Amino acid sequence: MDMTLNETNIYTAPDKKHDWEVRLATLNDIDSICQLYNEFYTHNASLQPKYYQTANESGKYPLHTITNSGSDIIIAIKNELVLGLIHIRTMNTPPYASIVTHNYAEIVDLITTATHRNRGIGSTLMEAAKNWAKTRHLDYIELSVLSESIDEQRFYNHKDFTSVSHTMRCILSDRF
Repeated sequence: MDMTLNETNIYTAPDKKHDWEVRLATLNDIDSICQLYNEFYTHNASLQPKYYQTANESGKYPLHTITNSGSDIIIAIKNELVLGLIHIRTMNTPPYASIVTHNYAEIVDLITTATHRNRGIGSTLMEAAKNWAKTRHLDYIELSVLSESIDEQRFYNHKDFTSVSHTMRCILSDRF
């Protein structure tokens, strides 16, 4: 699905088969975004309770993201309710002689509310993110996914993402 960014910063799908709008988040969307982040925090805490905990998003995180020139939150919204979001930002490889220089996009979060999953919202948001990165002439998109998130890994593989590295940890504390 090709998506375009029109002059009002609204991502539109040419087929218009969905009953939601995809656009850049604004300050007016923060309360609804916070509700979705709270659901996301609970989900992550259920998957990896050693590393994540349930939290209440105060609005500072989305406010910083929305007002930062190098990042955006793209939302799927219907009747002022955020159904899903993707937080994307520009990144650069570190300036090491052994690393090929790249400017790329990083997807920090991709969230769809549990009641609206499997309806194409995540796919639509991913297409909007790809368009966002292409319009900035970035080389690729990178993301991290929890090892327990099998469905999410399958989704990303279906969207042409491939694994290039793995994070590994050696537990040293008795807390675990």
